[in-house]
Amino acid sequence: MIAGLAHNGLIEEAIVVFSQMLQQNVMPNAVTLASILPACSLMGNIDLALVDMYSKSGAHRLAENMFSSIPKKNSATYTTIIWGYGQHGMGEKALSLFHSMQASNIKPDAITYVAVLSACGYAGLVDEGLHIFNSMEIEFNIRPSVEHYCCVADMLGKDGRVEEAYEFVEQLGEKGNSLEIWGSLLATCRLHQKSDLGEVVAKRLLQMDTGNNTTGYHVLLSNIYAEVGNWENVDRVRKAMNGMRKDFGCRWIEVAGCVNYFTSKDQEHPQSDKLYELLGGQRKERKRY
Repeated sequence: MIAGLAHNGLIEEAIVVFSQMLQQNVMPNAVTLASILPACSLMGNIDLALVDMYSKSGAHRLAENMFSSIPKKNSATYTTIIWGYGQHGMGEKALSLFHSMQASNIKPDAITYVAVLSACGYAGLVDEGLHIFNSMEIEFNIRPSVEHYCCVADMLGKDGRVEEAYEFVEQLGEKGNSLEIWGSLLATCRLHQKSDLGEVVAKRLLQMDTGNNTTGYHVLLSNIYAEVGNWENVDRVRKAMNGMRKDFGCRWIEVAGCVNYFTSKDQEHPQSDKLYELLGGQRKERKRY
């Protein structure tokens, strides 16, 4: 896909696909790099692509060296390496670079704020993250979006401040009417076994989702009750799910250049009989020990 886009002159689209590839932790091979690097050079973005690749794959020293070698840095180059630090739990480094960016008179944009807030959430730097969030509109006139609100709710929730996260989302009013925000809050309720608050959040989600995508919320709420031993409510939620359909989970793996796709109870794979036979043998071996 990358080679095709680049060949047809769709350079920006090729770079977007390449970035998505890295975000999914799919490492590029020689063919991919041979396609993307010439495309980047046409836009003057070859350095940015390498910083992105190194930082997201955890090669931070290489990313830092490449970043340092860029003569004219901008918000995109800073944001790229801040994302990399954040995804690997290096919140302090992400914060340091964010402040360094401002000291260099480079204005952060909305995506930069998503990156640094996410980094604070991963690293548990909640107070620092809240301060940065509150400075967005005041210092740079950047109006928060759903992504920023979701980062704050997630940051508070991960730190165990679940009620505070709920109050934050509640006071957003219409601005907080997002499945992503409330869904993140419900997951936080499960993480910290807040069953009562989880039910309140789940009801809000069910009111917001007028389509047929409520199954996941019911399952999550059922799991919240099960983990605190509230079997009466588990039974009530599961009865409410009668007639609903939950999509099967899926996995895929590449072997010798061929992508093999699997779902739960899969019978479609051409070698499914051999796969189940192999799994059965592994179960017997485990029982022996």
